[in-house]
Amino acid sequence: MTLLPVFVGLVVVLVALRGLLAHPLLPLWVRTAVFWAVPCGAVTWVVIMTADDPTLFPETAPCPAEPMREGFLGGGKAWGVSTPFPPRAYCEWEDGTTYGLASGTEFVFWVFFALTVVPLAAGLWHALRDPKSLLR
Repeated sequence: MTLLPVFVGLVVVLVALRGLLAHPLLPLWVRTAVFWAVPCGAVTWVVIMTADDPTLFPETAPCPAEPMREGFLGGGKAWGVSTPFPPRAYCEWEDGTTYGLASGTEFVFWVFFALTVVPLAAGLWHALRDPKSLLR
């Protein structure tokens, strides 16, 4: 049953992409921006998801394995947490204190996300309003 929403989502994105390419009022740079924003957004998502990863250089891990001095930033042991959507990476301490790791990258991800979703929504709107324009 989980395959059905994925298939429906792919069909909607395909129709939106066709509508975007057939939209007569959108300039070429807007259409091109979608094709640049998708891979750039994917790269920023990967950067956010790996921001808390200590396996590459354990001695310089972003979340300290040893407890920091008392009252500095959280108490007790810390560990890294990543959430896939909305993308967020942070350190969490035993006492519940959190520290964001990739806040600037999160902003860049949301810019690329908006650069992708808004033109595709315009393309989907065009495809639903004028379906015969997709037959060209």
